[in-house]
Amino acid sequence: MWSYVGKKENDVWIWTAVFDKDTKFFEIGKRDEETFWKFYHQIPIAEEFQTENGYKAYEGLDNRKIGKYGCTNWNEGLHSFLRSKIAMLKRKTKAYAKSVRALYRALALVFIRWNLLPSG
Repeated sequence: MWSYVGKKENDVWIWTAVFDKDTKFFEIGKRDEETFWKFYHQIPIAEEFQTENGYKAYEGLDNRKIGKYGCTNWNEGLHSFLRSKIAMLKRKTKAYAKSVRALYRALALVFIRWNLLPSG
């Protein structure tokens, strides 16, 4: 999910992973392979990873499955939920994150409040 910090030229990506209704993860960074692999090493190993696009960082995943166009995606559902709860993620809004730290805190608070973090 794309957002920006301060001004639109300072774009950041919110990387999300959904394993089931109780296990979700996020990372904030650039849309590059370095951020992807940092995020990948923080999430549990899965039998299969479903990706929705052909982004080059995903090519290194052995257990990758490309999702079909038009199918319901839990990750997109999470993005929609986050946009509804965090004003700075809404499209066409005047709200924006003043820093990456502020964006991270807002996401963390929503994950905590709505019990989206993995249990254990």
